[in-house]
Amino acid sequence: MLYSLLSFSIKNTETLVSNYFNFIKTILKNKFYKLLPYSILYNNILIKFYISNLKLTTNKYEIKNLNYLNSKLNPFYQVSIPIDLYFNAKLIKFNYNLFKFPKIDSENNLILNGLKKIFISKIKRDSGLYFNIIKKNNFTIYKAFLLFNNLNLINIQLINNTFKIYNFKDKKEIDFIIFLHYLGISNSEIIKLSKYGNSNFLKNILINSFNNYKFIYKNKIFYLKYLKQLSSYFGIINNKNNIYLNSYTIKINNLINKIEKEKFNNIFGFDIRNNLIYLSKDLINILDYLIDLKFNKINITDLDNFSNKKLENVINIFLNQLNIILEKRLKFLLNNLKKLNINNKNNFINFINNKNYIYNFKDQFNIHPLIQYLDQINSLSEIMHKFKLIKSNKINNKEFALRDIKLSELGKLCLINTSEGLNSGLIVYLPQNIIIDNFQIRNPIKINKNYTKLFKIKTINSIEQEKYNISLDYKIIRKNKQLFSLNSVNFYKNYLNKNILNQESYFHESEIFSLAQNLIPFLIHNEPTRSLMGAKMQTQSVPLIYKQKPLITTNTQQILSLKNNNIYSLQEGIITYVSSYKIIIRDLLNREITYYLPNYNFSNQNTLINYIPLVWPGERVSSGQLIANSQDFIDNEFSIGNNCFILYGSYLGYDFEDALIINKNLINNNIFTSLHLDYYEISCLYDINNYLEITSNKIPKYTKYAKRNLDNFGIIKEGSKILKDDVLIGKIKLYNLTKKQESLGKFLFVLFGYQLRNIKDTSILVSSGNSGRIAKIELISNFNNFKELNNYLKIKIFVIKQRLLEIGDKLWGRYGNKGVISHIANSVDLPYTEDSITPDIITTSIGVPSRMNLGQLYESLFGLNCYYLNKRLLLNTNLNNKLGSNYLKTLLYNYLKEINLYKGISNFNSYNFGKTQLFNGKTGKMLKGTNLFGTVFYTKLIHMVKDKIHYRTIGPYSTITQQPLKSRSKKGGQRFGEMEVWALEAFGAAYNLKELFTFKSDNIKARFNLQEYLLYNLPLKNSILSESFYLVLNHLKSLALNIEALIISEKNKDLKNLIK
Repeated sequence: MLYSLLSFSIKNTETLVSNYFNFIKTILKNKFYKLLPYSILYNNILIKFYISNLKLTTNKYEIKNLNYLNSKLNPFYQVSIPIDLYFNAKLIKFNYNLFKFPKIDSENNLILNGLKKIFISKIKRDSGLYFNIIKKNNFTIYKAFLLFNNLNLINIQLINNTFKIYNFKDKKEIDFIIFLHYLGISNSEIIKLSKYGNSNFLKNILINSFNNYKFIYKNKIFYLKYLKQLSSYFGIINNKNNIYLNSYTIKINNLINKIEKEKFNNIFGFDIRNNLIYLSKDLINILDYLIDLKFNKINITDLDNFSNKKLENVINIFLNQLNIILEKRLKFLLNNLKKLNINNKNNFINFINNKNYIYNFKDQFNIHPLIQYLDQINSLSEIMHKFKLIKSNKINNKEFALRDIKLSELGKLCLINTSEGLNSGLIVYLPQNIIIDNFQIRNPIKINKNYTKLFKIKTINSIEQEKYNISLDYKIIRKNKQLFSLNSVNFYKNYLNKNILNQESYFHESEIFSLAQNLIPFLIHNEPTRSLMGAKMQTQSVPLIYKQKPLITTNTQQILSLKNNNIYSLQEGIITYVSSYKIIIRDLLNREITYYLPNYNFSNQNTLINYIPLVWPGERVSSGQLIANSQDFIDNEFSIGNNCFILYGSYLGYDFEDALIINKNLINNNIFTSLHLDYYEISCLYDINNYLEITSNKIPKYTKYAKRNLDNFGIIKEGSKILKDDVLIGKIKLYNLTKKQESLGKFLFVLFGYQLRNIKDTSILVSSGNSGRIAKIELISNFNNFKELNNYLKIKIFVIKQRLLEIGDKLWGRYGNKGVISHIANSVDLPYTEDSITPDIITTSIGVPSRMNLGQLYESLFGLNCYYLNKRLLLNTNLNNKLGSNYLKTLLYNYLKEINLYKGISNFNSYNFGKTQLFNGKTGKMLKGTNLFGTVFYTKLIHMVKDKIHYRTIGPYSTITQQPLKSRSKKGGQRFGEMEVWALEAFGAAYNLKELFTFKSDNIKARFNLQEYLLYNLPLKNSILSESFYLVLNHLKSLALNIEALIISEKNKDLKNLIK
């Protein structure tokens, strides 16, 4: 297959990391050469900059500090430049600190305030040449846009048989022919180089341009200054006589890179340049191109073509602000030179290098909209988050052309995987096999010119892709009856054609989808929107304690194991020690190298990060061999769920819509049990007024049961099992007595000998849904500087929570078939098959045909064969190539017949193909009809019921919409979605639904009435319709549909007949 032949075929982050290291080594220094002078003379002080000796210093840190949520950890590089100051015939040497920027580790992560973050790359318009036609005031304007890297935009336009050049920065316009004359390009050269040199149209334009010289001569000082400024974008000025050198050898500074040369060659159709872009030839070609557009000889290429785009990553943030930072730091140095004193030069150096005056990119990154917390729910979510792309920052962008999929994006962007909602089409993902070269995306294609089994792999960008007639890898539509050959879909020059099968250049089908998409077997038999949902939910799956490999696999699971998430050996050697904490390898040079496994760590989403060693002592390992897997892998294969028996049918009505009924054995055997970590940080404070917080277990307010796990100091013990309302830390705060309390205290002391204290209880209790076990406790004391920090003791408590399946949790398959658990049934009550197998999951069969999810049916039937015969099915290219014919149907029938032959199960026959006869679990009688019964790979989502709903809680409401707030940080309420409503409807819980939609929603009057009923025992009135229903009525009224509520009674009997 394609990925086994490519060294770059793993979707990795190394390309972005290599660009970052290239920025540190070369780009940063080259930028300094352009921006900083060699020396400056200021107030008789000579300043010399040694850019070649540019220094990068960094802070040291241990990666294990991230595991304890160290909020002060910010790895950075500090850029400083050596400076020599010649002052009063004396030399002062020092390093001048310029700025700090964050480090990027080998996994392309930014570590800010101890948390891993990621920069989302943005697709941006690349510098180059663009053409457009605009109709305005009954005039047709033909425009050519020159966009430079420094964001200067120049417009050359043809209007009313006159060429104009316009600078958007200065907003000034001048005749384009006069500008060419200023560059030294005469009329004879224009006629010689232009293909319209002999035409009367161009000659008339040249003659008319001389009339404009009279107007320019009147304001020659102004126009000469503007021409000089405009020409600075195109070439190099000779400082002696302020005129250009030979125009044939002048190069355009900002269009000198390889990509821009390729664009110019692609537009103008010539390739005569070696290292220079010839200014006169290019400008006259722009003139010819505009004339071609006027006479309709050529068509305009799409402005949104992907060849006109580039990726903007975190390096561009540094480069865009580097000139501003250098200007500020240089000005700061010059302004403070008056404070220079030879005797106290150290004070001067310390002052100008003060960290308060040095620009730190960390402050900007903390609020940057494209820097997000790394999604670490599982390994796949981390990978997919790093390859998210943004097309536009405007969420309300209504341009369909920007959101639409273009053929030039084929192989560069995933066709299906995008964001849902308002950002649909604006947030996209990279496909599986790409490389990033010079901020351009390149994808591989197969080239087979001799039509043999041997082929070569070549990477191409969007410009090169237009030169190839590309088809999908043996994707056959149908046979051509006339030519007796096969038809396929071809892509050529951004057009889609249906031609005879092309075997010369083609994509592999996995090249146009992302990793999450390629994990879905039978992808072709799935609806695109459901495939998108399945890809999204794979990144939201929780790592489980017990998991299995999927019976139906696509081999993309093994590609995922080649990511940076796993640990590889860096050298060849012998394993000498293996544990869950570290692996020691002795290499060929008799050196011991230790690999530490970061076990039981936090992720940003509070899931567990754990690594499992795959080697044993005495094993010989080679360089690059996998030695430890993360928690999402089994035997080097991505596995995040379990294979479950599924029944498509009904059970007591609990399967309403997409609700799920699960077997209680799943809970008893911990099949979908996951581990989550929680973190508490408690401080004991000491303030100026001598108010002190202390820990104690002798707080009479709580019961002995609530304090059963506290030690003598009032701190929870390690390994303790904690439940709701248990005391984590018994803590009180001591205050001074007030004047009234002092007199009362003296009175109590005389009577009972008891000293009165002013105490406030500040204990920490376990909240609802946070039960678990104490994994670790850390005590950090600050005795040396506690008066400054007002914090003499910090306590960190790590709680590990084991979450079983319960009603309200979400399960999903790989095809977007998700559902909320509505009922947990006993195994003995469920229907069973002939060989006494009860289903693990029961779901309705209505959702399959309505959503066109045929893939899940194929998986259930093929998976049943894999279960009975103890094998796994790999969907490779040979199977997918024949999906257009009846091959899959024949194969499926043979697989089901194979179960009949080897296992003796007689209910798989041609009369009820794929259906199974079931028996009632309560009576043992055979059920009428047959049902589809099979094996499907299911996973638990992170949207668990304990995080979503708290029973009968009412939190704050929005003052505008009177809806419950959404965020948990704002104590928001019930995130009760559509599928949760279906689960309640399956139970017939009408009163619960009514309470959610009226009292706990936006029905203000009913909410106050409920409060009066609970507090003052006033009668509870029936709730009126909610505001959301009135909103629906208003929408219907906007469609000229008037809906009124009428009461049917004896007086108006005509309404009964009307309804009938």
